[in-house]
Amino acid sequence: MGNISYTAHVSNKKSAITSKSKLAAVAKHNLRKYKSSDYSKDNICIIYGTSNLIDDVKTVYHKEFDEALEEYNKKQTRPDRKIEDYFEHVAGKEQDMAVEIIIQIGDREFWRQFDDMKLYMKLSYQIILDELRKRLPQFVVANTVVHLDEDSPHMHIVGVPVADGYKKGLSKQVSKRKVFTKDVLSRVLQDELREVANKEVNDWFGEQIKEKSKGRNHDLSVAEYKVAQETKHLTQLQEQVEESDRAVKANKAIEKEYTDKKEKLETDISYLESMRRITKSLSEMDSRESKYISKELDEKRSELQSVNQELASAIEKAEDVAKLLDRIKNFVSSFRLFAPTIEEYANQVEADKTIEAGNSFRGILNELGKLLEAFKELIKEGLCWFPRLMRWKTSKGEVAPVFLEKSDGYVYSLYGYMNVDTKEYYSKASVKWEITAGNRTGTVEQMDANVEAMARDLKEILRRGAEQKRLWEVHEEIR
Repeated sequence: MGNISYTAHVSNKKSAITSKSKLAAVAKHNLRKYKSSDYSKDNICIIYGTSNLIDDVKTVYHKEFDEALEEYNKKQTRPDRKIEDYFEHVAGKEQDMAVEIIIQIGDREFWRQFDDMKLYMKLSYQIILDELRKRLPQFVVANTVVHLDEDSPHMHIVGVPVADGYKKGLSKQVSKRKVFTKDVLSRVLQDELREVANKEVNDWFGEQIKEKSKGRNHDLSVAEYKVAQETKHLTQLQEQVEESDRAVKANKAIEKEYTDKKEKLETDISYLESMRRITKSLSEMDSRESKYISKELDEKRSELQSVNQELASAIEKAEDVAKLLDRIKNFVSSFRLFAPTIEEYANQVEADKTIEAGNSFRGILNELGKLLEAFKELIKEGLCWFPRLMRWKTSKGEVAPVFLEKSDGYVYSLYGYMNVDTKEYYSKASVKWEITAGNRTGTVEQMDANVEAMARDLKEILRRGAEQKRLWEVHEEIR
């Protein structure tokens, strides 16, 4: 064997990729996402993947684990045990979520003699990468970059170790321990790829790779072999990303603290005395009664307009209208109690969010859940809607959302929309762009405005009635 060095080492210990911040640091370093006079982006060659290493890793996660994740979630009877995103799930467990392999051929002294040949190593490293993927398919490569801007050309390979056959959790999972065994580290990285590298060195330079050192068959740390300048930059980047991550987490903690205080204050305020009072108030808000009251008020106003014909009767009827207006004001006042919860409901509909109505495990509905339970109208098994709660004006007419009811009323998922009058069904996509705050109907603000308008009209009617009564009395005295 010859004297040309060959090293292949796997991220481990301090260089292990165990969080999103460390993955971001690796991405920043490998793709030179920072300014430095020491490096040149012109000599950074991406030979696999894209310029967004993090997205490349996420793509591997979706391709390799989405099917297993769907199978796992189908088996779960409790929503809190389901995993929404496997990438985020692994990132929060402080385990190896990805692995980096660094392969380097030749040391500084060797490349001083062949500086003009560095560019050709891109081709050699491409061949070595292809052989690695062929010999170790369980290591799914996401991104590979060759650095030609340092003393020795070397290759950074970032991928995801995938193992299957699990009985607990997902059937397929991320596992550095199962993929990078001692046998793989020795046989594939140190022996087989060494032979591939040896052929490349021989073809280009007529030289040979030196023999493997004893005791180097185990999992090698990046820090052990990486040149000092490379390690220094990577460590600095990791510290910067981790510091940013800590700042974000601190802000989230503060936000949660104030959110918890706000929720406690809202809970402490007596929102409703009992479910009986809720039922009673909600029954008063029935839209049919609202229409009846509005119709009755129109009839009274029409009768009052004939005050010149039956003055005494008109004044009496005006007094009836005043009582009716008080009923309407009371109705709106009771409705206003629910305004924040109705606002929350409308916001979630317009954002197309799944509505969490309570905790099914503890059997407790939150305030929004209680409101939805009281207003719920079944369309058919599994589907329901709340046409009396909030509606939206659209090109299809006035519509209300239809929900897929889950977990016995503790979760509602937006399914589509239905015309309130014709009961015609529309898909989410056909009217979603019209479901906005500006198109809401039946809001508290609109009801307040209507009541104020009625109060102004009634005041004017009573004023005219009083004036006509005074004139009538004067007329009677003259007579």
